[in-house]
Amino acid sequence: MQIAVLVEQMRREGFEVLVSRPEVIYKRDEQGNLLEPYESLTVDVPNDNLGDILQSLASRKADISNMVHNPHSVLVEATIPTRGLIGFETDLVNVTKGLGIASHLFKEYGPHKGDIPSRGNGVLVAMEGGVSTAYSLDTIQVRGRLFIGAQEEIYEGMIIGENARPDDLPVNPCKAKKLTNMRSQGDGKGISLAPPLVMTLERSLEYIAPDEYVEATPKSLRMRKKILDANLRKRAGNAVKV
Repeated sequence: MQIAVLVEQMRREGFEVLVSRPEVIYKRDEQGNLLEPYESLTVDVPNDNLGDILQSLASRKADISNMVHNPHSVLVEATIPTRGLIGFETDLVNVTKGLGIASHLFKEYGPHKGDIPSRGNGVLVAMEGGVSTAYSLDTIQVRGRLFIGAQEEIYEGMIIGENARPDDLPVNPCKAKKLTNMRSQGDGKGISLAPPLVMTLERSLEYIAPDEYVEATPKSLRMRKKILDANLRKRAGNAVKV
């Protein structure tokens, strides 16, 4: 993605930038019908992964035009809305363990295909700022997968992980264990945190939802909500529903 290269160059030069999810340019025909760009997509995948890739393409509103079966792989040709390509290459790498190959080229503008499901999971959003603690993250990690580890600077509205459920979940990753004069049964037991998922710049841009930003600085790469305050974010969400 050209935008990812540009952001990375600015980050290396010391700029702090906020980048939203990539969007396509729509048009309207003479009758006022909404049109969107389409791409000619070619995917070469191992035979064992064909079903998963076809399912992914179907969810992204792709129309399969041809399939060529080779001894160890299948060449799939399709026409897909440009919107449907956002995040597809990452899915292809994950499903095929890096063995899949994809190429695409702009084809034409065509009728709008309707909504395309994006991220299926919600995110874990920090409800206050501070320094993350292993004690708090140990409780949070049962809710999903973490993007951060212990002793990291956190601010309100920052995305610290992926929720196992579809909705966003506010969490407090900075809560410390209360000290008491009494020893509990669990005292002395170590905390084991799963390794955090480290997102690349390109993967972050594919991952974020329309109400989120990627924050790129010379020293860090974070994801955050566009509206950091939880109450203001809730009001904005209710206003959209109305």
